[in-house]
Amino acid sequence: MGAVSAIFALSALAGYFGSIETLYRPIVGGPATNPLTAMTFLLLGSGIALGRGHYGLWLQRILGFAGLVLTASVLLDAKIGTDISKTFMLFQDQVMQDLAQGKSKNMGVNSAIFLLLSSFALTFNSVRKINIALASAFLATGIPMISLAGYAYGIENFYGQMSMVTATAGVALSVSTLSMTAHNGALKAVLSPYIGGSIARVQVFLGLIVPFAVGFLIIKTLMNSGEGDFLGIYTVAISWFIIILVCASAVVQEKVDSKRRAAEKKLLFVAMNDPLTRLPNRRKFFDVGEREMLRRKRTGADLCVLMIDIDHFKKVNDTAGHARGDEILKTIARVLVDSLRAVDLPGRLGGEEFAVLLADTSLVGAQRVAEKIRQNIEATAIEGWTDIYGPITVSIGCASAECKSGLDDILSTADQALYQAKEQGRNRVTISKSGSSTKLLEDAKDG
Repeated sequence: MGAVSAIFALSALAGYFGSIETLYRPIVGGPATNPLTAMTFLLLGSGIALGRGHYGLWLQRILGFAGLVLTASVLLDAKIGTDISKTFMLFQDQVMQDLAQGKSKNMGVNSAIFLLLSSFALTFNSVRKINIALASAFLATGIPMISLAGYAYGIENFYGQMSMVTATAGVALSVSTLSMTAHNGALKAVLSPYIGGSIARVQVFLGLIVPFAVGFLIIKTLMNSGEGDFLGIYTVAISWFIIILVCASAVVQEKVDSKRRAAEKKLLFVAMNDPLTRLPNRRKFFDVGEREMLRRKRTGADLCVLMIDIDHFKKVNDTAGHARGDEILKTIARVLVDSLRAVDLPGRLGGEEFAVLLADTSLVGAQRVAEKIRQNIEATAIEGWTDIYGPITVSIGCASAECKSGLDDILSTADQALYQAKEQGRNRVTISKSGSSTKLLEDAKDG
């Protein structure tokens, strides 16, 4: 939208350059977009459109300050009668010629205030003063909206010297200026993807459309009585009161809803993860595993499961106590995570039993992963245990999803392989395929 306001500005300047009055004065005999106004729109619109990254923020700072200088000069001229703004103005001869013919051509005070507030918003956004930028942008938004309401209602006092081009470009600039602060404050609450934001956006839309539509119908019947101006002011005031009320309620709603979402997220984590090791629990492991089985049926991708059991874990609890046993479980969980890819899923199924889901992994690849896990666990030092009693070891059974009907079938096959690893002396990997188990990698382990 910043680019849109810059395009409006360029079209107005092109009108001056090519002597095409319609481009800067769309209504015959009506207000025109002053060259200084178009220049300021071009500066601010470009700053918003290009203001990304470190250098973009510096550009915003420079262009925002330039906008402040231009608009402040206009306000000073209006206040104390100086001609400072003429120093910066393009196409001065054409402007003076139109003024001599009695045509409106100056930057009005309302336009100057709007652009001053927009320049403040751009400047403060560039230095990360987001709340000040948001407040400035919000205040600025009302001015072009009131001008457009004036054009819609036919009330000249509403738009004054602000041309239709300036009012339309002003709305585009207001939207883009507000969008810079969309991640903060009331605007963040209104734009929230959750229920509070959805309700707020509908309320803002209705708060603008309904009063303006009703006001338009009533004003048309009262214009001849001279009361149209008063009702127009009342309509605009009511619309902005509704918007402010909606924004305030959206902020409160978002705070309440964010606490609810955080609580739900925490409950979901507790329901789906083991509280001791923080690994996925049996429920989550099976949920993900069943989805992977369905994906495998569609794509034919490889899928393997590892069943892991800590050797002689009862000895740990009997010798060093359950607290030490819990520390060992947490340590093994960390080793599992560190030994796997981000796409693999480790889980604690209960007690000292762990499982790993290896998506898109062949049986040979799963065998290598299992051996890596076994070696990493055996090499892990655990103070208060391995320095006294020796290393912690695990036995691992591995099975492929090939020719298996479901996740339970794979786990059962992997569990049989794990049982054989225990029988054959523990601290080893046994791989099972199609129900028959064979101990592999023993030579590699010994070597």
